[in-house]
Amino acid sequence: MKTVSSTYIANEEARTRKPVELYYIYRDGGEEKWYYTSGDVAVTYGGNVYVPATIERDEISFNSDLNVTEVKIKAAFLTDPVIDFIAQNPVEMLWVVISKLHRAQSPLEAAILFTGQIKGVKFHGNLGEATVVGFEWYFRQEIPRYRFSPTCNNTLYDTYCGVVKATYTHAVTLSAISSDGLTLTSATFAGKTDGYFTRGYISFSGAYRTITSHTGNTITISYKIIGLTGTSSITAYAGCDLTKETCLAKFNNKDNFFGHPFIPLDNPATRA
Repeated sequence: MKTVSSTYIANEEARTRKPVELYYIYRDGGEEKWYYTSGDVAVTYGGNVYVPATIERDEISFNSDLNVTEVKIKAAFLTDPVIDFIAQNPVEMLWVVISKLHRAQSPLEAAILFTGQIKGVKFHGNLGEATVVGFEWYFRQEIPRYRFSPTCNNTLYDTYCGVVKATYTHAVTLSAISSDGLTLTSATFAGKTDGYFTRGYISFSGAYRTITSHTGNTITISYKIIGLTGTSSITAYAGCDLTKETCLAKFNNKDNFFGHPFIPLDNPATRA
């Protein structure tokens, strides 16, 4: 939270006040950013233009028990562009910063009310509702542990895996897309053996989607991407099924394989 000026405080304590709220929403890593205001006209603040949208929030919940603070944001998805990303039920991390500002103040000054991450999305009639949780959400997550498993514990392309992502990156021009936006067609996909892209992902205009299957010249992605068409240019990345055989044959990376392929598949202690 920032310390506000005496002028801002005076506006807050005035008998008649008409503040507006600013919603700064961005994808983790800052690749895509959106700026909206609950006001009826655009607001320029911090060098960014916040466009009017039919957007509102409920009360921000706080407590002292380290329970997660949260706020629900509602937007009219039939008319406003704000739903273009909320409606996708995003798989990427999206952050929201909510601020309050008095348009009559000069110079303009905003106070941050809430910062958090979009946790989930649901719909109520013609409204989309996003639940945004605060930083406490991370404190309640279990710390991942390595597993004794036949498959690899590493994540493809991360530091521990060591596979160079650029080597398995492919520029793709689509030739068709299904009506639901999930099945993509390109001759580039046909140039690789079936399953080559399975469990990989694609990127388009800053959005990322997991590839759930790859057969012939088509792939299937987990969620549609708004704006993706049958002639779009995308980037596709090879996938990995985390087995020792794939690590060696596909990526020549067996030295970094972190699985236990010879672990027994049944537990002798519970064997009848």
